[in-house]
Amino acid sequence: MSQSTTQAERLREVSRRRREQEKEDLRRRILDATGSLFLEQGYEGLSMRQIAERIGYSATTIYRYYNDKDDLLFAIVQDGFMRFGKELVKAAQSSDDPRERLAALGQAYINFGLKNPIYYQLMFMQRFDFLFESRAEKQAPMIDSFAVLQQAVEQGMQAGVLRQGDPETTSIVIWSVVHGITSLAIAGGKRFNKNQVRESTKLAMRMIGEGLMAR
Repeated sequence: MSQSTTQAERLREVSRRRREQEKEDLRRRILDATGSLFLEQGYEGLSMRQIAERIGYSATTIYRYYNDKDDLLFAIVQDGFMRFGKELVKAAQSSDDPRERLAALGQAYINFGLKNPIYYQLMFMQRFDFLFESRAEKQAPMIDSFAVLQQAVEQGMQAGVLRQGDPETTSIVIWSVVHGITSLAIAGGKRFNKNQVRESTKLAMRMIGEGLMAR
């Protein structure tokens, strides 16, 4: 293989990577604009034309990536759950103590919502129906990301640290508590400040830990 051929291959590879990065950057701009517009105007008020205007492209360009606005919103929620799942796994791996692990999971849940309010509102408040839906043959429903929490509960019960019960029901109760705090923090604005969120989270995690402790 000549040096010129090798150089040409490298240039093609560089060009290919640049095109892929440009596509990913545009995809990110489309999703960010869609999320913001959805929260501003709701589902009925959202249009592909508005999204295109927001990012400075034609609607035709957006249709190359997504079929319609519902497909776009599903992609945002799916992307959010990928990030969310990684945070939960990281929290679950932070401690071998079952109660500390549950506290870390609860904190990770709330932190994700506060850092990503657009994602959170679409995932858990505006398009909750997407949680149980899959649109590809090998894609699991997004609700499956909560397997991390249920596994932590099951491990605590098996270790005799948490009181025995149905792991799924227990997980739903924990989810309900942290969802309530997160939703209040996002919707309440200044009425539910950072200090209140922090103290409420600490109290909630302590109540959950004490309430679930095996007797």
